[in-house]
Amino acid sequence: MLNLNGIGNETADLYVLYAAEKPTFVIDAYTRRIMNRVYGIDEEIEYNKLKEYFESRLRPDLELYKDFHAQFVELGKRFCKKKPMCDECPIRDYCRYAYKKDKNT
Repeated sequence: MLNLNGIGNETADLYVLYAAEKPTFVIDAYTRRIMNRVYGIDEEIEYNKLKEYFESRLRPDLELYKDFHAQFVELGKRFCKKKPMCDECPIRDYCRYAYKKDKNT
């Protein structure tokens, strides 16, 4: 699939996870942004390195991977936007970005 024009890692993994129903962890912009803000992981980390980070720590379970992906998307859309809404975020107590933001205000 990666040999098709316009299909990258994220799109291929989305098809594998949702259409083929095989457990593969999808990395998207929300995942990168949240992992950067919460844990300080570089947003420019190579796709497969971040994917390996999750897959080496989670059992390969289709529903678990779908749920993680959905949670990242929802958190990113509602709270961890480009301009974050830290005050309302349900994981703010665990987030380095929110902590730094609080210290600077």
